[in-house]
Amino acid sequence: MLAIGVSALVVVIVAILVIVVVSNATGDSKPADSNASSEGQTGPTPLPGENPEVKTPVQPPAQQAPPPTPTPSAAVTPPPVLKEGDDCPDSTLAVKGITSQPDYVVGDQPKFTMVVTNIGLVGCQRDVGAAVLAAYVYSLDNNRLWSNLDCAPSNETLVKTFNPGEQVTTEVTWTGMGSAPNCPLPREPIGPGTYNLVVQLGNLRSAAVPFILAEAAPPAPGEEPAPAPAPGDEVPVEAPVG
Repeated sequence: MLAIGVSALVVVIVAILVIVVVSNATGDSKPADSNASSEGQTGPTPLPGENPEVKTPVQPPAQQAPPPTPTPSAAVTPPPVLKEGDDCPDSTLAVKGITSQPDYVVGDQPKFTMVVTNIGLVGCQRDVGAAVLAAYVYSLDNNRLWSNLDCAPSNETLVKTFNPGEQVTTEVTWTGMGSAPNCPLPREPIGPGTYNLVVQLGNLRSAAVPFILAEAAPPAPGEEPAPAPAPGDEVPVEAPVG
C-alpha cells in the first residue's frame, strides 16, 4: 500500500509539471503572434519628432521639357543708300511752325513761318511749293479751324536742293477767319482762345505750337472799328532761305 501510494503521488507530481510546462509554452507563443500581427498592421515605428499621421507624398519623376523651337528670323532689307541729289525722304527732313508772337488779339493777322530742314547727312532735293507745304490752325481739342490751302490753293511746284543742315522757310498770313477745304462761305471769324499751329509737308507733320488769341479791347469813343479782313487773302510769301 505504501508503494502504491508513493507511485500515485509521483504520477500526480509529473502530471502537474507537464501541465505547468505546457501552460508556459502556450502563453509565450500567443503574445509573440499578437505583436507580430500588430507590427504588420501599424508599420515601422516613427522616428523621434516625426508625426506618424503625416505621409510623405511620392514625387513623380520630372518630365524633361522639350527643347525650344528656334524662331526663323525674317531677313531685314536695309534702306537704300541716299545719293547726292536724290529726292529727300521724310526720314531726312524736319518741319516746324513758328508764330511771329505768342499772343494776338481778335482782329490781328498773325504771321506764321513754315520751316523745312535737311537733318540728313547727304544733300537732296524736295518739292516745298505752296501746293504741298501747308499751315493749319487747330483748337485744343484737335478740331481743324483753318489752313492756308483752303481759300488760296496753289499748284506751285518749288523743288529745292537742301544741303545737310540747310533750311527753307516760307511765311504765310492768317486773317483770323475760319475755313474748310474748298473754302465754303460764309466764313466765320475765330473767337478768343488758345490754339495750335501745325505745319505739314506731304505726310510729314510738325509738333503743335500753341498761341493765344485774346479778346480785342473795345474801341475808344468816336473811334471807328477796324474793318474785317476779306476772305481768301491768305497768300504764302517765301522768306529768304536761312
